Amino acid sequence: MNIRRIFATTVAAAVTAPAVLLSVSPAFAADTTPSSSTQKQTHAQTPTYAALKKAAADAAKAYDVALKAHNDQQALLDKLMATDAPEAKAFRDASAAADKAKAAKAAADKAVTDAKAKVDGLPETASAEQKEAARTAVTDAEATAKEAAAASTAADAKEKSEDDALYELRAAALRKGGELSKAKNAAEKAKKDAAAAFEAAGKCVWLPELSSQLKGLPAQVVAGTSVDFSFQVTNGTDRTLDVDPLFLVTAKGAKAQWLDGSVWKALATDRSSRVGATNGLKPGSAIEVKVRLTVDANATDAKGDALIAGDASDAYNPCIHGPMKGYKFKVLPAGSKTDGDTAKPQPVDDKDRPKPAAKPAGGGSTPTAQGGAAATPLNTTASPAPATGALASTGSSSAMPKLALAGGAAVVLGAGAVVLTRRRKAADRT
Repeated sequence: MNIRRIFATTVAAAVTAPAVLLSVSPAFAADTTPSSSTQKQTHAQTPTYAALKKAAADAAKAYDVALKAHNDQQALLDKLMATDAPEAKAFRDASAAADKAKAAKAAADKAVTDAKAKVDGLPETASAEQKEAARTAVTDAEATAKEAAAASTAADAKEKSEDDALYELRAAALRKGGELSKAKNAAEKAKKDAAAAFEAAGKCVWLPELSSQLKGLPAQVVAGTSVDFSFQVTNGTDRTLDVDPLFLVTAKGAKAQWLDGSVWKALATDRSSRVGATNGLKPGSAIEVKVRLTVDANATDAKGDALIAGDASDAYNPCIHGPMKGYKFKVLPAGSKTDGDTAKPQPVDDKDRPKPAAKPAGGGSTPTAQGGAAATPLNTTASPAPATGALASTGSSSAMPKLALAGGAAVVLGAGAVVLTRRRKAADRT
């Protein structure tokens, strides 16, 4: 019989403001369901299911913070790299002044050349006054050219100074972007690791020592009679568990009840039920629930089934499965006599339950995840892989090779690419 069941758990996890970026350790990526034989040793270092849930939420928030910081820096750098950026105004003004000074120097140099040409072109018949005036014009033109050259040199120096300042401003923004890119990548990894750890902890595990059985169910039940029996769930592990037994009785023309304290309560006979839930069942302890099965007097020959499984949870595993046992019985017509035998447990094909794994050499309970893979303790020594990001890290200002940046190294940021270069008049113009 293939039993489809839903194991619903409620985990109380306080979600607080995100911690400092990267505060969630990538070690959460490891499986988090330790062997119960080492529970006392490992659970002191293993986060609870609620803690893993909170860690996953915190890591997601931390990633959102890191992503926003990264994107904000990207936008800032894009703006800073624009030629019309407000931060580049001083350089633009200095560049315009240098161009103007250079043009003035060129005009002054031409005036000197023209003045000298006039001197050379004077005829021999030129008067002394004409010759003196021409020589004075040359002297004045040379003085003006000298002043223009000095002004042009000063303007070039100012332009270079503003160029250097703008370059360093952009380089600093780029360095910060690289740091934020690494932080974003690390936060993203921490988010994925924490989410994976939380998901892994929520998977059902197999505890074969969480055993169950029916006691006193007859192999034959006569129509028109009632029989009392019980089911028992034993916590044979060394873990304190909240037990939520799964119980099912199916028989045509029959109804079942279970004893809750001093009150008999109806039990559905067409689906699985949760009865006898007990919190804090200590290792070695057991619960026993009384059941009464009543068959209608007009019931005819029929077959019945009963199933029992000890399912449970604790702070570390919200879904724990013990072995399921199935029992078959017959419904006999009214007035029949039974042979007095009790129902025997039968194999149950429950594809939804984890399958047992090999027992460890040291003994004890070995939880296995759904599907049979053995669970392993949390790895607290794992170290994150080096993160790479979109924003390139350029190192400290003293170590930044200016020549590399001047060469136009492309830095990929988000969807676009920017080139951080120095503006040099000699390189810009031919």
